[in-house]
Amino acid sequence: MSETAKDGLIAAETDLMALVSSEQRGFRRILFAGLATLIVLVLMSAALGVYYFEVSKALGQASDRLEREAFLTRIRVDQQTNRVAAQELAIRRAYDEIRLTSADASTVPSAAALEAARGYLQRGHLSLADERLIERAADSERENAALRALLTGVANLIAWERSGEPIQAGAKDLPDHLKAAESAFVKAGADRNLAAPAQNGLAWIRFAEASSARSNYAPVDCEAVFKAVTASAVDGQLALQPLYWRAQCERKLGRTRDALADYAAALQRSSEIVASASDEAELALAMNAYHGVGTVLIAAFDVPDDAQIQAALDLATRACAPVALDGGSPRMRLARACLDQATALRRRLHQTENQVSGTGENVGFSYLRDGDFESTFQNATNVERTGLFAWNELLRALSAKHVNSSAAHAAERDARRNVRFFDIGQFNVCELRILLSPALFDEVRGIIANEHPGQTVGCA
Repeated sequence: MSETAKDGLIAAETDLMALVSSEQRGFRRILFAGLATLIVLVLMSAALGVYYFEVSKALGQASDRLEREAFLTRIRVDQQTNRVAAQELAIRRAYDEIRLTSADASTVPSAAALEAARGYLQRGHLSLADERLIERAADSERENAALRALLTGVANLIAWERSGEPIQAGAKDLPDHLKAAESAFVKAGADRNLAAPAQNGLAWIRFAEASSARSNYAPVDCEAVFKAVTASAVDGQLALQPLYWRAQCERKLGRTRDALADYAAALQRSSEIVASASDEAELALAMNAYHGVGTVLIAAFDVPDDAQIQAALDLATRACAPVALDGGSPRMRLARACLDQATALRRRLHQTENQVSGTGENVGFSYLRDGDFESTFQNATNVERTGLFAWNELLRALSAKHVNSSAAHAAERDARRNVRFFDIGQFNVCELRILLSPALFDEVRGIIANEHPGQTVGCA
């Protein structure tokens, strides 16, 4: 091969190598550019993932917040409706009394004022004339200091009831009217002749505290109720209203036998006057007695018969007249009959449907005791239409779980969400343990715990 040809071949090889090298550099640039683009896309995807996660989280929180607001709004609307209804009844009652009252109030007999105060403390009875009499006597310089203190305490109790001010869950102290009443009753109690009504007034304050959202029938607060109620007895006999307060605390603490005995005693005394009574206070006490007996009978589902239990059952049978053809066990039929009587009295007292359901929700427990989940679910559904109650939403979630239908599945999700919005204390877990069988109590405790993660659900 000639030198010229060799030089040409070398030149061609050089050009080819240069071309290949150039192509490799270009390929590497493309490869690096692609890799960089891929890294950028991965980073963008990660950033978008984080962004969408935060947005989703924010939307979820916003949704929870809106659901909670809707839950609270519904409860506040029901509470406001109940207050308006109560005020309308009070105005109507006051108007009727004003039309009929023409007594001269220039003098205030001590005996009349004391009798009016006793009627209010012992039976909750209070007319407009009685209220005026109590307030005038409390301000009268002619009365002795102890009687004025007692009447001042009663006047403050009346003012507190009139105000409708609740003892809030986070409250550090009692409302001003209750503090003033407490101080006055303590002062009046130093007089031996007024010790019993003064203790009656203190028992009212203790019960108001025990039944409030701040306590939810805490044992220590109920013990204070028991002590004051016992001290209010006259010749060993309790007035009807303190008897109810004691029974209510006993029921909430799971003292089934004691509660049944006290409620039965209240029922015996109040059922005799139901047919002819027109006084709202007497009807309210009778309603509470029927409600209490019906509820405690559910708790006494498997309590063995003895003389005390049988006496209460016989009395309840006479007063509540259960329907023989109604399904379920005899004791639960009797419980429902007593609760039905309480419901009828609530309507007679012109309560709102939301207030009437305060008894209606308890009926569900009687069906659960008989293993009837369908009736429990139907009852809970009917009650939910009138308002939101902690027990009812719990029973709605529980019974829906055992009912195989699309409506039940949707109701279970809705009820569980509402269970989450109620505070654990509102479920009165100690009483739930008594009202339900051990297996069902474990189920409802699981529902509450699942909706309140990290919190203790139990009964001391």
